[in-house]
Amino acid sequence: MRTQQEKKLITKYWLFGGGGAMLLGSGLAVLLHGSKMKEANADPWFWVSTGGFALIMTGLGFIGDANRFRTMVDVLRELDKRAQQ
Repeated sequence: MRTQQEKKLITKYWLFGGGGAMLLGSGLAVLLHGSKMKEANADPWFWVSTGGFALIMTGLGFIGDANRFRTMVDVLRELDKRAQQ
């Protein structure tokens, strides 16, 4: 059975992981849009592409945080096992 702390960490894991995946995908789409704008010689292509890179990096950061939360749950479970022995 999961403790309250584990439930909170798992919730954060899913929120950060899902949010990170959405940001990563959105960033790729924006970056590709900026690439097409550059081909068409549109003026703000640089800022659109920079925004796409920012979304990608933010998404990767969120996914990294999700991984940290999942690792914390695994550590808590291992410590509980050791305490019961």
